[in-house]
Amino acid sequence: MNKISAFTFFIVFLPLPLHAKTLSIETSMGTFTLELYENETPETVKNFMNYVDDGDFINSFFHRSVPGFVLQGGGFKFENNQFLLVPTDAPINNEFSHERSNVRGTLAMAKLGNDPNSATSQWFINLADNSANLDNQNGGFTVFGKVSGNGMNIIDQIATLPVYDITSLHSAFSHVPLNGFQGTFDPENQLVSIKTIEDISVETVPFPPTALVGLGMMLCAILGFAQPHRRGWNNQCTG
Repeated sequence: MNKISAFTFFIVFLPLPLHAKTLSIETSMGTFTLELYENETPETVKNFMNYVDDGDFINSFFHRSVPGFVLQGGGFKFENNQFLLVPTDAPINNEFSHERSNVRGTLAMAKLGNDPNSATSQWFINLADNSANLDNQNGGFTVFGKVSGNGMNIIDQIATLPVYDITSLHSAFSHVPLNGFQGTFDPENQLVSIKTIEDISVETVPFPPTALVGLGMMLCAILGFAQPHRRGWNNQCTG
């Protein structure tokens, strides 16, 4: 029976991700990409994807922008010249962990005050390191993804827009970012809305275990031949 080195075992049992859930979000101000933590926060990602798959976030808009804090959406839509609530599913359990902190560029769920398990459709992107605040209140706000690549360039552009109080329409509209407001409110063109969401996840097929064993033994042998004075170590590969 061949003796396989610990090095080979390391290769064989190295965890290989099968896929990473990645979404391309096209907004009225540009496109950014989200990477979702589907393994770490499965219930939260499943909930978010239910809204995505149902098309609930299409024509939704960022209704809250607080510079240096958060950019929030997922709660309201503008369609057919009217404001609508995003239809919500049942609240989900909080999956906060200090291993996934509310730092700049992360994606987290919004929820009701004093109710850790109240998140439904609304989410936000952290514009700064908010860990000292958001990790330590209301059970912690669940981080379930991040903006990847150069996506924060788009988020920062949205966050620099002037915000307006239009609470005459809804009490949540106290910090609404508007693009190109000139004194006349034109929600169709001035709200920063989501146009499309595309799942661009890349599936990866891991090597079968037999291939990994062979690769490990081959590398082990190569390293042994490269160090002839340690031929005894090489013999652990060949038996």
